[in-house]
Amino acid sequence: MIGSILKGEKVILRPIKVSEAENFLRWFKDSKVTRFLRIEGGDLNLKKERDIIKNIRKNKNKMVWSIYTKEGKHIGDSGLHELDLKRNKKATWGIVIGEKNYWGQGYGTDTLRTILKFCFTKLKLNRVELSVYPPNIAGFKLYTKCGFKKEGIKRRSIMKRGKYLDEIIMGILKKEFKN
Repeated sequence: MIGSILKGEKVILRPIKVSEAENFLRWFKDSKVTRFLRIEGGDLNLKKERDIIKNIRKNKNKMVWSIYTKEGKHIGDSGLHELDLKRNKKATWGIVIGEKNYWGQGYGTDTLRTILKFCFTKLKLNRVELSVYPPNIAGFKLYTKCGFKKEGIKRRSIMKRGKYLDEIIMGILKKEFKN
């Protein structure tokens, strides 16, 4: 499902495009970028990445945006997955800032706030949830700052670099969101 263009204070979110595949491939091949993501770049190549983007654009249960700075630099992507607009009115959210020199500068915060506003005002969702792994302290702080609450832990749920990690489940409800 293709989303709208969303504008935050620092970012412009545009629906993901096949022409951006080279950036995604470069980011997903970088172990520092993927250390807190479910995916690892392993056998990924340009053709596979283009196919992934094409499938995302067709999928009615996903909305994925490329993150651009106001100056026009493509720095990452963020999306809603497992999108349930009808019955449960919820989605799972994720983000990657692939350009490391943009880490820690508020682009993730602005992206999350911009997408939450869209979720709760335009999509009329009741809930947005996410997973975070305990080594991702910066992510956990960001999500808490934006209003997410820790809801539970799936113990040793994810295999990452040969080790099982816990998966912390966090969520925010429409009534908790402060625009």
